[in-house]
Amino acid sequence: MEATPGPGGLLAALCLLAAHGRAAALVVTAPYALCVCPAGHNVTLTCRVAGPLADRHDLLYKTWYFSSNGDQSCSDKTHIRNVTEKELHRDLAKHRGPPANATGRAPHGEPAGRRGVELLPDHHGAFHIVVTNLTPGDSGNYCCYAVEARREHGKPHTLQVAHGVVELQIRQGRGAPQNCTFHTATSKDITAAALATGACIVGILCLPLILLLIYKQRQAVSNRRAHELVRMESSAQGIENPVFEAAPSTETWPRAPLAYAPARHTSESGRHLLAEPSTPLSPPGPGDCFFPTLEPVPDSPSAPKA
Repeated sequence: MEATPGPGGLLAALCLLAAHGRAAALVVTAPYALCVCPAGHNVTLTCRVAGPLADRHDLLYKTWYFSSNGDQSCSDKTHIRNVTEKELHRDLAKHRGPPANATGRAPHGEPAGRRGVELLPDHHGAFHIVVTNLTPGDSGNYCCYAVEARREHGKPHTLQVAHGVVELQIRQGRGAPQNCTFHTATSKDITAAALATGACIVGILCLPLILLLIYKQRQAVSNRRAHELVRMESSAQGIENPVFEAAPSTETWPRAPLAYAPARHTSESGRHLLAEPSTPLSPPGPGDCFFPTLEPVPDSPSAPKA
């Protein structure tokens, strides 16, 4: 039975392939991500290129661009202080060596290089550019590009392009430093990683509460829908409020005692008055008395005749 690689083996293979791909491509890096300089000083920006060319006969071009709007790749391809590549390389051919004052204050009336921008010779894969007599308008991103090209039919054909970026900040006044200070990307990466980790922890801690609130809301909606369905069904049957319909009460309430008790009255003749068929059943009112209809009594012999 053939064994299939597990997820760990696949992940390791992908990592090896990615590492191999990175090693086979050009990579341009900057030793620092941020440079803060006072106005009027000079600064030398550096980038390094690494990685083999696709062919040893290919050409490798290195150049610099500037962006004042925060573009990390300088996609507008704006030249630094509008000095073109031809002018920079022409000056480099004339001056094979670093200027005397590469990172210090520029002498008054003697700008270094052409309009204050000058290339320095490459050294072990590192290429530099010098910007002199800095002003606040020089603040922005400086992008260093490395382009591998091959000539085909007399025209260069681009094979690989890599770039790095350095942010330059020019300060003046009381908060300005005395000299240029360089800040590596490590501090920025640590801050970003700390913020991302804190956000993840907060999200994980808040997740149970969010799920509980969602469950409560769905439960309330389902209960409301169930009540609506029962109300609609019962309204069709004529029940006003089926949800709160009270069950019939089986409790018996005691009756108040009667103020009178009907009884049979006896007469002088010894007969019960209520025993007669024509005797009313209604009891006599207070102070009233009645006698049942009796047969006529014969006159007494001593009574005078009419």
